[in-house]
Amino acid sequence: MDIIKARKELLMGKTIYDMNLKVADYGRVSTDKVDQLNSLENQTNYFNDMIKSVKTWEHVASYSDEGISGTQVYKREHFLKMIEDARLGKIDLILTKEVSRFARNTIDSIKYTELLLSYGVIVFFISDNINTIYPDSEFRLTLMASMAQDEVRKLSERVKFGIKRSIKDRKVGGGGLYGYDKKDCKLVINKKEAKAVEMLFNLYASEQYGFKKIGEILKENGYYTRKGKIFSDSTLKKMIKNYRYKGWYTANMSEVEDYKTHKKKLKPKEEWILEKDREGRVPAIVSENLWNKANRVLNTRNEVWNKNALNKEEVLENKKYTSKIFCEEHNKAFIRSSSGKRKNKPIWQCNEYLRHGLKGCVTPRLYEYELDELFTKVLDKFINDKEELLNSIIKDYSNLIKESNNDLDMNNLKERLIEQENFKERLLDMSLRKIISEDEFIEKREKIVEEITKIKKKLLNIDVNNELDNIINNIKKEILSHLSIKNNIDKYFNLFIDKVLVSKIDNDRKHLKFHIIFNFNHKDEIIELNMNA
Repeated sequence: MDIIKARKELLMGKTIYDMNLKVADYGRVSTDKVDQLNSLENQTNYFNDMIKSVKTWEHVASYSDEGISGTQVYKREHFLKMIEDARLGKIDLILTKEVSRFARNTIDSIKYTELLLSYGVIVFFISDNINTIYPDSEFRLTLMASMAQDEVRKLSERVKFGIKRSIKDRKVGGGGLYGYDKKDCKLVINKKEAKAVEMLFNLYASEQYGFKKIGEILKENGYYTRKGKIFSDSTLKKMIKNYRYKGWYTANMSEVEDYKTHKKKLKPKEEWILEKDREGRVPAIVSENLWNKANRVLNTRNEVWNKNALNKEEVLENKKYTSKIFCEEHNKAFIRSSSGKRKNKPIWQCNEYLRHGLKGCVTPRLYEYELDELFTKVLDKFINDKEELLNSIIKDYSNLIKESNNDLDMNNLKERLIEQENFKERLLDMSLRKIISEDEFIEKREKIVEEITKIKKKLLNIDVNNELDNIINNIKKEILSHLSIKNNIDKYFNLFIDKVLVSKIDNDRKHLKFHIIFNFNHKDEIIELNMNA
């Protein structure tokens, strides 16, 4: 729409109902409850009837967002789709019920209506009787949007007050927790989801699996999140830490910092309410013993990674194969031994062997240096062209700098600099002897000073180039040291490899098979190793 032309037509007595317009409507409700969805359906039906009643209007689309807060536009998928369609010229007019349905943030309300106007699109807020085609609409919109935003603030305060009352009455707050259904402010076990929760805790407490692998196992068993997605590492970690799974009542653990962003922050632990539920409000899915064991595993692993930067490398080096190498016969992880006589020559051995000796497992102990050599060869192919690639990059980089200064010559520049300095002195002498006028002296001197400055800058660039080779060589050494598989086997092993299964070939404990499973879409590798060789 040509906004300026349309405004002139309005001044001449026309209305928007007389204009040929492509019209869309937008509706939003902040919850996905049935009564709210009915309200949204009613909004859409109202707009459809209204648009059909105007002969000059063409209904091009209806946009709506369900269960989405108006304070955060970036979460409103259909709202943003509407803005994009407006940009593409598919819409002239957008109908919406009121400012609070469009946005509850004053800045967003103004920003998006102005953006739409720049696309030639007007917005008509029916209940508020605000049409952005009129010049005074911005002032009225600011007032209405500010009132809507303040209503959100008041609502936020009422919600906080309600939460405090609920905690006092020990009512279960929060959204739906996986594994439970919520009814009358109490949790009721969801039998199907509870099986996935039990599997998670049992697998993690066994110390044989990380969250990534557990997510894959849950998928294999047909368990997904309520949105039908694979459980992420962060989701599974939060579930392990959730006290409710062992039948505890929890509250006052976090609070909303800003009602506009809904950003939450964790409260100090001393303010948390944690107590064993004895009223049947939070039935346990797992036993306290299992929950505690799983969390001990989590805390132990966190301690390893949370050590200070000074000894993190050493910790990673010592733990590099932990929960990664398994005895296929017993499905037990290999454990590192580095005490006593093993201090300088650590070994890895099946947990069953560690507990019961040869009676438990006859798979031989593996020296760490042998594992390092084996996996260095396996992984080195993934970065086999690192030096050639690095040389190519550095060559291009150095040539780029040097080419920019190819026309420079150190000796010639120094000679030119001396000439200009001498000329500057002669110029001063000529001025003092009245051979040239004062104005001519100032003009010529400025040109000489400018030329001297340019020469000095070029000389400085040449000095930098003389140091470039040394700088590049140092950088190259540093990068190559980080790219070296051998020097960083702990990092690359954990990055590339998910699991290694060790087994005997033909029941010969000196002839082993390593089944290597990777962390990415790469074919598993089978490597045979003769321990006698």
